[in-house]
Amino acid sequence: MARKARLSGSNLYHHIYAWGNDRQPVFKEKKHYEKYLKYLEFYGNRYDIDIIAYALMEWHIHLFVFDSSGKISNFMNRLHGQYAQFFNRLTNRVGHVFGERFNNKIVQVNNYGLWLSRYIHRQPVEAGIAKDPKDYSWTSYRAYIGLVPFGFLKPWVILDQFGKGKIALKHYENFVKGNDDDPIKWSKKTALVIGDEEFIKSQNVALLKEDNKAKEMDSEDLIRTISSELEIKPDILLNPHSWSQRRVRHKAFVILVDRYGLSATKVARMFNVSSMAVVKVLKNENQKV
Repeated sequence: MARKARLSGSNLYHHIYAWGNDRQPVFKEKKHYEKYLKYLEFYGNRYDIDIIAYALMEWHIHLFVFDSSGKISNFMNRLHGQYAQFFNRLTNRVGHVFGERFNNKIVQVNNYGLWLSRYIHRQPVEAGIAKDPKDYSWTSYRAYIGLVPFGFLKPWVILDQFGKGKIALKHYENFVKGNDDDPIKWSKKTALVIGDEEFIKSQNVALLKEDNKAKEMDSEDLIRTISSELEIKPDILLNPHSWSQRRVRHKAFVILVDRYGLSATKVARMFNVSSMAVVKVLKNENQKV
C-alpha cells in the first residue's frame, strides 16, 4: 500500500487531525481534555508551534497550527506520545491511543484559513452534540468570541481578517454561525495542499525540492537527520537494546519510507535487518489508519 508523504517545511500553516485507535475514545473525562491542552501548550512552546485553533472531540482531534521551523513531526510525536502515556496510565490500558499516524495538510492562511477555523469550531455542531458551538467547552471557539481568555492561543492571523477588538470577535461569531457553504472539502484525503492555484503550485514545487534533497542524502546523513528528529543518538537507532528503543527505530523506518521515499530493502540495508522486518513494521502502521 502506498504511504502518504508527510508534509513539512518552515513557515507553514497546517491542518492536523487524528482519530483514536480503532475509533475508540481518546478522551473519557474532563481531566483528559485538560491534560491534552496542557501538553499542547507545553510542546507548542518547546517546538515553536503557534496554536491557532483546536477541537478536541471524544474520538478525534483537529489542530490548526503554524510551524515556523519545520518541526511539526517532532511536535506531534511528543504531544501524542506524552498524552498516550498519561491516558494509558489513568485508564489502565496499554497500546496506541491514536490509532493512526497524524494526518496533516498545508493551508494557505488567508481566506482558506478562515474556513478551516470555522470547520474546526463547528465540529461539535456537526457531530450533533451542541446546537451552538459556544456550548462545547473543548474547542478554541469560546476564546475567539471573547467568552474566555486566549491563553496560549495565537488566533490573530484569523481574527485580524475580521477587524479589530470586539468588532472582530462579533464578526467572527457571525461567520461561524452563518449558513454559507464551506467551499473546501476538508475531509477529502487526496487534497494535501489547500489554497489557490498559485499557492498549490508553489508548495508542490517546494515539496519536490525537499524530496530531491532527501534523495541526495547518503545513509549516514539520513540516520543523523532522523536521530535528531526523534531525539535519540544514532548508535541507539542502529543498535537498540530495549523494546522502547526498538519502537523508536520502527518510527525511523516509517519516516524513511513515508517522507523520504526509501524502499523497504534500502531501509533494511541501512539498519542491517531483513527486508521482511521492515515490511512488517510498515504493514502494522498501515493497519492503524
